[in-house]
Amino acid sequence: MIYLDNAATTFPKPDCVIDAITDFLKNCGGNPSRGGHYLSALSGEKVFLCREELASLIGVDTPEQIVFTKNTTEALNLAIKGILSRGDEVIISSMEHNSVLRTCVDLEKEGIILKIARADSRGIVNPDEVLSMITNRTKLICMIHISNVTGSVNPVREICSIARKNGVLMLLDAAQSGGVLDIDTSCGDMIAFAGHKALYGPMGTGALYVRKGITLDTLTEGGTGSFSESALMPDSFPERFEAGTLNACGIAGLYEGIKFVKREGVKEKEHELGKFLIEQMSAVRRAKIIGSPSVGVVGLSLSGHDCVDVATRLDREHNIASRAGLHCSPMAHRTLGTITSGLLRFSTGFFNTKEEITATAYALQKVLEN
Repeated sequence: MIYLDNAATTFPKPDCVIDAITDFLKNCGGNPSRGGHYLSALSGEKVFLCREELASLIGVDTPEQIVFTKNTTEALNLAIKGILSRGDEVIISSMEHNSVLRTCVDLEKEGIILKIARADSRGIVNPDEVLSMITNRTKLICMIHISNVTGSVNPVREICSIARKNGVLMLLDAAQSGGVLDIDTSCGDMIAFAGHKALYGPMGTGALYVRKGITLDTLTEGGTGSFSESALMPDSFPERFEAGTLNACGIAGLYEGIKFVKREGVKEKEHELGKFLIEQMSAVRRAKIIGSPSVGVVGLSLSGHDCVDVATRLDREHNIASRAGLHCSPMAHRTLGTITSGLLRFSTGFFNTKEEITATAYALQKVLEN
């Protein structure tokens, strides 16, 4: 199969990731921080090493500020619900994924004030638009870095600078950008990651970086393996936000995925393939690139064709995996004017080749002409 749905999850995973998960299940398997025996300590060490590696990726020397979650959605929920209270304003963009939109809309019932900065026709937010919305009640700005619909990149450093100058916290949704673009603390006070996308870890892994000094309420409560005598969750990071048993075998795989990204020059290849994908899809007749992609995500509007039908034919007739529809981002499609039709999305990964992309463009043209 030609797999071009890497924005949903990268596939295949590197052998080192698969080997690490297998090794953990065969030779480790203890519950981290849930015992004083060797296997528990070994699991805890693997979790800590991954925490260190992810902290290093964004240039921070406080790995304890990395909280592991099961995905970006949980990380975003923890950050948004943990920081906002009644009367607070939150500013998001009109390109946000449902993981942000639905969370903020739900909080409106609790008295949170939601403001939406509208992106332009390219799917990019103007920082001045965000600045104009800030008031003395604004507590948080939440911004998607790379759109999962169009591949457009928001000017998050500039927006983060505006936020800080006005005493507002910045939350970055790095689901698509973690592993693809350079990210550091100039991009956000809190940064939500997907382990299973461009960091090449397994599904069920994600993380939230929280700048030191930020206080969050908990999303869940339970066992931490430490401070067990207290009926309250501990105040210390990361234990306060990691109630219950961690997905330690997945985190062991994520650790190897992050090292793979650093070692193999994944960013460089992703950018090269993304540029080639844009070139090839630009030449397909009856298909129009929507937005302003600059990385390996391209959304296509198809003249006279249903995008879901085309994706189905690509799968069944040409063994090509793509993604069609609204991509869990209906607000983005309303912004782009594609809410009725949806888009056909192709997204590259490290293991794709230019030959596969060329073959996909040819197959798409064939489907659109027949």
